[in-house]
Amino acid sequence: MRKLWKWFTGKASIRKKLVISFTILILIPVMVLGTYAFMVANHNLMRQTEETMENNLSRLEIEMDASFQRENDFMKYLAYNLEFRNTLENNAYNNAAIAQTLNKTVEPVFWYFITSDLNIKGIEIITPLVHDDVGSFLKSASHYEQELWYRAHQTNFNTVWSVEDGRLYATRTILDTATTSKPIGVMRTEFYMNRMIQPISSMEYLDNGIVVLDDAGNKLYVKDMQDAEKQMEIESRIHADQTGNRQDRQLLNEVNQSYLLKSVKIQNVNWTVCYFVDREMISDQVSSILTSTLLLVFICLVVIFIFVGLFSTTLSRRIMLLKGKSEEIAAGDLENPYYTEDTDEIGVVTNAMAQMTERLNETINKVYKIEIEKKATELKALQAQINPHFLYNCLSSIKWKALRKGDDEIADITGLIAKFYRTALNNGQQITTVRNELENIRSYVDIQRATHDNDFQVEYRISEEGLECKMLNFLLQPIVENAIKHGIDYMEEGHQKGLVIVEHYVEGDFLIFHIYNNGPELNMDTLEEVLSAPAKGYGIFNIRERIAMYYGGSCALSASITPEKYTCFTVKIYKKIFEEAILRMRY
Repeated sequence: MRKLWKWFTGKASIRKKLVISFTILILIPVMVLGTYAFMVANHNLMRQTEETMENNLSRLEIEMDASFQRENDFMKYLAYNLEFRNTLENNAYNNAAIAQTLNKTVEPVFWYFITSDLNIKGIEIITPLVHDDVGSFLKSASHYEQELWYRAHQTNFNTVWSVEDGRLYATRTILDTATTSKPIGVMRTEFYMNRMIQPISSMEYLDNGIVVLDDAGNKLYVKDMQDAEKQMEIESRIHADQTGNRQDRQLLNEVNQSYLLKSVKIQNVNWTVCYFVDREMISDQVSSILTSTLLLVFICLVVIFIFVGLFSTTLSRRIMLLKGKSEEIAAGDLENPYYTEDTDEIGVVTNAMAQMTERLNETINKVYKIEIEKKATELKALQAQINPHFLYNCLSSIKWKALRKGDDEIADITGLIAKFYRTALNNGQQITTVRNELENIRSYVDIQRATHDNDFQVEYRISEEGLECKMLNFLLQPIVENAIKHGIDYMEEGHQKGLVIVEHYVEGDFLIFHIYNNGPELNMDTLEEVLSAPAKGYGIFNIRERIAMYYGGSCALSASITPEKYTCFTVKIYKKIFEEAILRMRY
């Protein structure tokens, strides 16, 4: 991640930065809003589904209770018919008398209810007070005495609803008129199942399933879902939950992770209606909404990215042009400054760089070349003169010394002077070898020792490697001269003897020269001043300028204090002097 950030902030083009920045700024809110919208839509749809299911069940409960209550009232009305009960009790086992009374008074009432109530399919009165069936409704109990529902009504006097082989029945005990506590028969009414459960079968919402269970947990009605396997699974788990199996009841809770399950109790018949919806159907609706949203977002993003591309290209085009011009300038092309009429920040920078290019070109053409010629002229003049005061002093010393001593030392000194001038002038050439430069130093030091009565020592640490390498002429002598005049000559008498160390070696692609002296200790501030401040004559500052002018790069003249408190000047130059530097020396 750190490398990616470093690439983005430092190496990526401005166009890539703009595109990536705009993309991130657009994608983050879109992704956040899209995720939030999906979660809200899913939550709202799930809540709406639950509310719809609850409303459907509430409506179903009201309708079913009202319907069954109406039929219960009908059953109660007929079961408590006083004339019918008196007929059964007063004419027990007299089929003819019972039939006559039923035909006149009771059967018309029954037929009225059957024809007026479309839910009723048929009515039967089962009684032990007749031996054979009488009329259309009265049946002998001898055929039903072993039926569970008939036996149950000997003690249960309420209306009981049951389903047998897909048929819906309601049964109610008929009591005597004297005590209303003695069963004299059972009224059994068959209802049209499809009509009674019509509110259940008409419930259509998504791919919903419905299971109706009686009080014992038996399935009375099932409305199938499209997925038969899931239908069977949830039916078995609902049944297990109704029977009270705790382990399966836990499984039912797991089903709730995939289904929305609601249930309601129809009080008049003690039925439980289980109403469930597959969550995948809800998710399909959410998915369709999400697909439409994503499609719209995708179209918007495409349009936005097109505009981002155009916008970033427009912004970066001038920056890239400015970059190209700056690279041309860095490559040395200063002849074609680029101006623009734009007035924004990029335009200001572009025009400022163009002005800078022109001024830089003028500076190079007018000032830099003049300075080079001036330095070259000064160097040639200096090489021609080489401090005449030094020459005169030396010759005067030689003269008086010869007069006093009368020995051959004059010849030695004269030879040293000749050798020094030969290596210093170098036939007018500014390029010499390391070997010739070091010979020039030796000649100069020997002359100085002769004029100083050998009151200081010199030590040479010269590596044979690199002696034939080319270098600037007359580069080290001013440093050695500085070491003697401003170091050794300032030593107090009685102290240790002066020491100058000249060291040379090769380090990689560089020639290294160290000039040490044990003169009075200087601080680094003084040494920096010596390096940076011009002095009279051809001093340390000029050496530093020549190195920077002709070598550049990592080459330099530096100063330091050694652990022994020696003052050290270091020259670091390339082993190979470049052709460009040689060309500069010719102009």
